[in-house]
Amino acid sequence: MSNKTRIVCISDTHSRYHFALKDGDILVHAGDFSLSGEQNEVENFLKWLKSLTQYRLKIIIAGNHDLTLESEFYERTWQRWHPKNKQDYEKIGQLIRDPSLATDYGIIYLEQQEFIDQKTGLKFYGSPYQPEFNNWGFNLPIDSPEIKQVWSKIPDDVDVLITHGPPKNILDITFSGEHVGCAQLLARVKQIKPRLHVFGHVHEGYGRDEEDSTIFVNASTCNLGYRPCQPPIVVELEIHAIENDGKTAKLQIWDTAGQERFRSITRKLVFFVI
Repeated sequence: MSNKTRIVCISDTHSRYHFALKDGDILVHAGDFSLSGEQNEVENFLKWLKSLTQYRLKIIIAGNHDLTLESEFYERTWQRWHPKNKQDYEKIGQLIRDPSLATDYGIIYLEQQEFIDQKTGLKFYGSPYQPEFNNWGFNLPIDSPEIKQVWSKIPDDVDVLITHGPPKNILDITFSGEHVGCAQLLARVKQIKPRLHVFGHVHEGYGRDEEDSTIFVNASTCNLGYRPCQPPIVVELEIHAIENDGKTAKLQIWDTAGQERFRSITRKLVFFVI
């Protein structure tokens, strides 16, 4: 049996909500939903997500601008960001990690976590980290053991990988012509070959690319001037369940735009219904 799933990809909305969305089943947001992680920004973002009832799931991660969600970093640096109004980062964290968001609204926040969609069997994994960039949130030293360790935690069998930053040399060129993606992330992606890798961070890298069996999407909604003028990118995947023995099923995941390329994976049936 097969199941087509439309994944609508956005990122770097920076508290802008006046842009056209596209029809789909699952919305993915690859971070930087705020300007500096203020509580009112997070509340408005969640209110907006709750209103998007056309999507069965809304899977989100943080980015470097959503810095109050990295509590230890914010405690050290809050005077730089909010010198007159320190944010209650514990409350902000509770807001976005509230379990009722998933059960009541289909909003899934991932931070170094995986999630398996019970309907399709697709495994998602989300990480907010990126190489050091002007000492913002979720930064790790470039080419460091720390960042390599972060990427090593990405499951080998992930289908849809969501990171805030891009891999090296893929949709990562800045306005100055510099490639600023992460080399260690690229190495891990080449190793595990997810079917889809969604990211943002580099606004001017917006677009879609394919390499080997992976679709890469830089879904940055805002351009370099922080105008939300870059449309959502839609990827349609077709999931075929074969060799179903009642306990596990082998899945073939196709991109409907190029069905000669697919990924096969075996997944426990307990997690989903075909």
